[in-house]
Amino acid sequence: MAVLAGGSLVFATCSAGTAEPSAQGFQLPPRLPASTGKTFYVAPNGNDANPGTRTRPWRTVQRAANVLRPGQRALVRAGTYLENVEINRSGTAARPITIGAYPGERPVIESAEYPLEIDGAYFRIRGFVLQGARGLSSTNVYFESNAHHIELLRNEIRFSQDQGVFSEEETHDLFVLGNRIHDNGLDHQPGQHQSHGLYLQGRNHLVANNAIYDHPFGFGIQVYDQNEGSIIVNNTVVKSGHSGIVVGGSGGVSDITIRNNILAFNSSFGVQMDSTCPTGEVAVDTNVIYGNSSGRVEPGCDTVIVEENIAKSPRFVALASRRLWLRRTSPARDRARADFAPRTDITGRRRPSGRGYEIGAYELVR
Repeated sequence: MAVLAGGSLVFATCSAGTAEPSAQGFQLPPRLPASTGKTFYVAPNGNDANPGTRTRPWRTVQRAANVLRPGQRALVRAGTYLENVEINRSGTAARPITIGAYPGERPVIESAEYPLEIDGAYFRIRGFVLQGARGLSSTNVYFESNAHHIELLRNEIRFSQDQGVFSEEETHDLFVLGNRIHDNGLDHQPGQHQSHGLYLQGRNHLVANNAIYDHPFGFGIQVYDQNEGSIIVNNTVVKSGHSGIVVGGSGGVSDITIRNNILAFNSSFGVQMDSTCPTGEVAVDTNVIYGNSSGRVEPGCDTVIVEENIAKSPRFVALASRRLWLRRTSPARDRARADFAPRTDITGRRRPSGRGYEIGAYELVR
């Protein structure tokens, strides 16, 4: 199989002077480097005519999206920003742009359209609550057109009427890392199509360290109907109305890695095949797959290679209250493949904390 080239409900937040961690398992694509250029500020009491300094901040996140240059960043203070933020500019591979939460704070971007709409490149979005998209075909995060090398990092993505995150077929090299994606499909209507946590089209994406739960009208992750070369590792996917993950589709789905994940207590399979099988190899291995109503992995597609999965309860601290971190007796402990394991978990905690890496989004606290 080709290799890409190219919990607690509280998240750890990087301090204003801290570089984003870049180390990964050596089979994973490298993270974007830190944005080390000039820092600007956004606050609810600001004004977009201001210079964007700490004492004279901008008022809208859109102002930052419109003017930041390669290597620069904006830190956004706590508050609710009623905006459809559109990002259509780009940093560079060496100098990405970052829009992130101010250290220790959790700003909310809410919109009845798309809270976050991205058609750009080399951009990082970190530490927000993204919520409220309305409409029968809506999404909280919309990766459109040729968006690439976008890092969606440690956000909470919730309460869309339809999808949590959606990527179009032309996108590539998206990094969906350490997010809580939950309760999308809110106010779902009769006759509305399925509503998923993450609807993943395009190529060469990395989906890692996410907790994806409570999507009663869809899949946790839908890899459909066109996707090539994407890696899905160290996620915890529970309580989907259909299966945890579905792969396949008429557009062609191939060279997909599903590894080091916990796929548990979903209403159909842990991993399900579309009626059109993947056209190329899909590796499903080294996952904890348990308690899914229809079974672990749906059979019937010769292109899907299933091996070395663990069919035991993940032993969450408290599934009912969605405290999805692990007990010390979890079979996920020390069992992940290190070459595909990110070097931090969903909270920013360093991996590994023991002899080996944990399967799923949360590293065990020892």
